[in-house]
Order: sequence, then C-alpha cells, then structure tokens
Amino acid sequence: DTTAAAVAAAARAGDPVAIASYERAAQALAAGIAATATLVEIDIAVIGGGVAGAGEMLFTPLRRSLRDYATLSFVRGLTVAPAVMGTDAGLVGAAAAAIALR
Repeated sequence: DTTAAAVAAAARAGDPVAIASYERAAQALAAGIAATATLVEIDIAVIGGGVAGAGEMLFTPLRRSLRDYATLSFVRGLTVAPAVMGTDAGLVGAAAAAIALR
C-alpha cells in the first residue's frame, strides 16, 4: 500500500524505506517552501491533506531540512504547521475565497 497513511504507519514501525521516503519528501518540500518564502515573505507554511496526517514523521525532517534551505533571516523564522482542518483545508479555503469574491 502506497497511501500516505500506509507509508506513515510503516515509517512509525521502523521500515527504513518508508523513513527514507519521508526524509526525501521533506527535503523536496522544504526546498519549495524556502523558495516560496524567499519570493513572497510568508510567515507560516501550512501543510494539509493526507500527507499532513503523517505528523512528526513528516514535520520533524521537514523542519530540519528547512533550516538547511533557509538562507535569509526572514525565511529562517518561518513556522511550518499542519492544517487544523485536515484534508478539508483546501476546500474551506476555496469556499472562503469564493465568498470573498461576491
């Protein structure tokens, strides 16, 4: 099973391939977040969807990798957090944007 939940469960159980998958995903995500934060000076990066359900299996290596990619002072202070609305965060944001356009 290659769903985010299954890979997270395997990583929590100590599977080295699953752990390496999260490490690699965290590096790629950190690079993207750092690049975006450099361009638009964001204060927080909110991670949602199924991958956020991995919890610290993702967020610990993500924060560590972000320190490696964050070269500017305002990027170093960036907060990375899971979306509080879980997998519905994108839908709620889209609905809020649609309402704001009325």
